[in-house]
Amino acid sequence: MRQDDSDLVTLLASDLDRHFAQLLLRYQHRLYAFVVRQAGSSQEAEDIVQEAFMQAYFALARYGPQQVRELALRPWLYKITLNIFYGRMRKARLPCVSLDLSQDGTHLAIEDDAASQPEVIVEGREAQRELEELVSTLPEQYCAVVNLYYFEGLSYQEIADLLTMPMGSVKSHLYRGIRRLRASLVTQQQEGR
Repeated sequence: MRQDDSDLVTLLASDLDRHFAQLLLRYQHRLYAFVVRQAGSSQEAEDIVQEAFMQAYFALARYGPQQVRELALRPWLYKITLNIFYGRMRKARLPCVSLDLSQDGTHLAIEDDAASQPEVIVEGREAQRELEELVSTLPEQYCAVVNLYYFEGLSYQEIADLLTMPMGSVKSHLYRGIRRLRASLVTQQQEGR
């Protein structure tokens, strides 16, 4: 567990009502970005994240202080969020999409002077859109693992715990998802796109 999360769970265990806003501030944007990449809809993401925080609050209120202190906060929140997403997806048959740009299309990082040139930015956005299309073609289980590992920064173990699958399956899904993406990129290059 990360140090800042261990401090937060200690605070939550001592006074949930007083410190829950800190949990919300720390994770709302991360969870929102994760769900937007999964669902492709900002409105759907807002609803899912709101429901996830409500479920988290009520669960924390039911837990005893010791159980709250032992909580692996980040994977636990992602698990709640992913379960809500999958439940809604089953009900509505929403497709799994990934890597959606923010609504204004400006979330690409600009780190040096060369990257501030308009043609570099346009090329980066175009590559981002192509990658979005490719990742959206992945089967659901690969889509989730690729998003959690590469874009949410979760470890193999955290993903395994979150998705309740063996760590070997996480690695396998990640490998197969990346292999499919690579094959799709090669096919696109050969077709001259």
